[in-house]
Amino acid sequence: MTWEWKLVETQCAGCGICADVCPHAAITMTREMAYPEAVPGKCEGCMDCVEQCPFGAIEVRQLAACG
Repeated sequence: MTWEWKLVETQCAGCGICADVCPHAAITMTREMAYPEAVPGKCEGCMDCVEQCPFGAIEVRQLAACG
């Protein structure tokens, strides 16, 4: 299964909690970045980022299988 997370920028405060709690390194955020970014192919759909985001700024979905 392939998963992806999507940031809702209008709700994101740029705190970086999502990147800190992601056990799969699917989210990257440095001090220079205004918002976190996805690391393609890393999201496992665990929802830790969704559960820990105090602003409700992350959506996680399963992608349709190809083939």
